[in-house]
Amino acid sequence: MSDDTRDRVIRLETEIDHITAKLDDMQKKVNAMHDLLMQARGMRWLIVCMAAMAGFLASFASKYLPFSK
Repeated sequence: MSDDTRDRVIRLETEIDHITAKLDDMQKKVNAMHDLLMQARGMRWLIVCMAAMAGFLASFASKYLPFSK
């Protein structure tokens, strides 16, 4: 191999190592976000139930409060 080709191969190996490290870091971040979203799954149903209950109570209150006077 000529010196120029050898230098280019060395530079390419360095770039591949850098890209591999960045991909590993991004994979860790994606896994952390996925774990966080999976934990929030149950909370989503709690929020939906609380909103439904609040809507029911608001409609009940608006229906019967005017007659309480």
